[in-house]
Amino acid sequence: MYRDMLERLKKVNGDFSTQVAKAEMKINKKAEHLKQMIDVHKQKLMNELLAMKQKRMKEIESLRDEIERQLLSMESYKKYVDKMREKGTACVITRAASSLHDRAEELLKFDVIERTKADLEYADVTFSSSDLIVDDASRTLGLLRLNTDKRG
Repeated sequence: MYRDMLERLKKVNGDFSTQVAKAEMKINKKAEHLKQMIDVHKQKLMNELLAMKQKRMKEIESLRDEIERQLLSMESYKKYVDKMREKGTACVITRAASSLHDRAEELLKFDVIERTKADLEYADVTFSSSDLIVDDASRTLGLLRLNTDKRG
């Protein structure tokens, strides 16, 4: 009777150990699957973020170049006007007045300040993470968003 109980305990112990080993394999398999899914989504988000960064930096660089060109044009115009006032005769200044006026108006039309404010004033990069753990990596890890609309 005691021997039967020992044999039965041995079998119960073996069955339980087998169940534990199977559960351990399933846990490891699921965890590995989730890690891979998260790694893939993480890389997707990082690539998306890099693309956002590069696009925004290119826009900033383009506007910076435009502002520098405008500044050079204005400085060049100012130097030319100053030179005309210093060395130009009344006759030369009178002949150049119309073209100087036209150039001044052209320079004033270029409203880089308002454009810069409109194009670059607002940009909000957000990453919203999730507390969910599901088989959808974007819902598990989170979403990335670039909002350039002040209202939203």
